[in-house]
Amino acid sequence: MVLGKGNLLKNKHTNMELEEYKMKLLGKDRLREVIDLQQHVYDNLPNKDVLYIDSYEDMLSDMEEGAKVIGVLNSRDRVIAYRYIAFPGQDKRNMGYDIGLSPEELNKVVHLETTVVDPKYRGNDLQNLTLGAAKKMVTQEGYNHFLCTVSPYNFFSLYNIMKNGLKIKALKRKYGSSEDGDDGLWRFILHSDMKKQVLNPVDLVISKWANLEMQRDLIEQGYIGYEINKKDQQLNYIKFEKANI
Repeated sequence: MVLGKGNLLKNKHTNMELEEYKMKLLGKDRLREVIDLQQHVYDNLPNKDVLYIDSYEDMLSDMEEGAKVIGVLNSRDRVIAYRYIAFPGQDKRNMGYDIGLSPEELNKVVHLETTVVDPKYRGNDLQNLTLGAAKKMVTQEGYNHFLCTVSPYNFFSLYNIMKNGLKIKALKRKYGSSEDGDDGLWRFILHSDMKKQVLNPVDLVISKWANLEMQRDLIEQGYIGYEINKKDQQLNYIKFEKANI
């Protein structure tokens, strides 16, 4: 199933090459390619905390339960980027629990899981292209709550996801081995409800994006990370009459 196609630039900042791409749903038969790309990107990260590694077994099990992998393929049919989305239902890993969604809303949650782009193809807006495809696909199936985690130390991923309408609702340690997550990785939890309307703001506070202590305090007081300023690397935290976004 082809979700989109077009042209992109390889090695955008060095010896540029124009290539055709296709975006399509990947089957389980291509999962090894996905895992290999993930490992390649992880190995080249200066800060390993920004990417949580999904195992082949976990992704396979998830795909058997309905999870989808949107892949971007180059002109040689090689996977150069992917977005992994999952439907956690009532499972305890559903991030709807982290932001206080009601039990009846948990089945309408989509997890925007890992997004990975081959370094040679960065700068082609592939994160946004795959997100647009994912949103269109799942809203047609009746899902309206989009949730994801982003490392506080990955400003550009945070910027990309927030400019697509997701808001910071929590800041917690995730992916740890202990039940309370004390040994996990710091992650913003972002959320968008496609059915809700924004209400009137009652207060605004500006925070540097890396000031985690201040942001934790604001979230505890009922503020939502609403907007991000790319130039100044600042976050606007807004309190509304009712947290309804």
